[in-house]
Amino acid sequence: MNSAMPKFLSHDFYAQHNIKIPVIQGPMAGGFSLPPLVSAVIKNNCIGFLAAGYLSAQVLEKQIVEVKNAANGLFGVNLFMVDKKKAVIYNKPEILAKIEKKLKIPIQKKINFAVNEDNDAKIDIILKQGVKLVSFTFGLPKKKWVEKLRDNNVYLVGSCTNIEEAKAVEKMGLDAIVVQGIETGGHRSSFLKLNDEIGLFSLLQEVSENIKIPIIAAGGIVTGKGILASRILGATAVQIGTGFLLTRECSAVSAYKKALLNSYAHETIVTDKISGKKARGICNRFIIELNAAQNKTHPFPIQNQMTKEIRSHSQKKNKSDYLSLWCGQSIHLIKKELTVEEFINNLKVEYLSAANNFSIS
Repeated sequence: MNSAMPKFLSHDFYAQHNIKIPVIQGPMAGGFSLPPLVSAVIKNNCIGFLAAGYLSAQVLEKQIVEVKNAANGLFGVNLFMVDKKKAVIYNKPEILAKIEKKLKIPIQKKINFAVNEDNDAKIDIILKQGVKLVSFTFGLPKKKWVEKLRDNNVYLVGSCTNIEEAKAVEKMGLDAIVVQGIETGGHRSSFLKLNDEIGLFSLLQEVSENIKIPIIAAGGIVTGKGILASRILGATAVQIGTGFLLTRECSAVSAYKKALLNSYAHETIVTDKISGKKARGICNRFIIELNAAQNKTHPFPIQNQMTKEIRSHSQKKNKSDYLSLWCGQSIHLIKKELTVEEFINNLKVEYLSAANNFSIS
């Protein structure tokens, strides 16, 4: 990396990019981290993130251009590290056909599905558009991608859910690492076949004692106190998803937001029944019926494609019973929908107040 570039998340880095609080908006794939949200985050002096997962390279480029036209500041693109799979015909579990029939969705007992995130094309777009921050989810990037991005002065961020994944990210030479606790909403970036159900406070301390690159804490952080606690335990910055999901600039349908605003930590559950990969969200009728059926669950992202029609139908109807209501464990701390500006200002006030009042009695 060009020596003229300041170290990622350093004081010089914050000054250069006019970042006022160590908050990164989490990339939420599936249509939530769209340009209006990312642009609003940038305008309020935090780091925004587009989610490239599930998107074509062409759509990603349109989103990058839209953000650049709307706001002047640093933002990143998150890429899925998912192996390619040729098109195969899969049998859809009976329970999904049963739900589709109940919701009057045209039933497809088989689907023809190929897995291809086309990251080579997406990286070409990222470089063409001058994006300077890229993060990776669900695994490590290929060496050729790291070299290509680094040769073009792009900051690179990995993710982990345990210490062995953290060590693998550092060994690859990335600039920082997102440490995801079990409290995290939606999918976590586990990629080694090891225990990934570790609380953020335990994991932060373990990683900070063994890893030298900057740490970004993620999982159940929605307040200024959460930011301060994370920094005390070794984080340089925090990544927030659910808090931004419940802002007015986020495209989540009202039924989704309403369901989250009336929920508590004990109502969240980790399930692989919807997407084929463990994810945390509100336990609704969809999860209950999938669990009761005990049908075979296909691996991610095949299972995710299997349930897509049901989720899309529910989104169009603005009904929450059969949505994937992904959210973190601290959902009860969010009392109402705010603008991005209001949410970030609240974080600033809470963080500074918590820091000023912190003392050892």
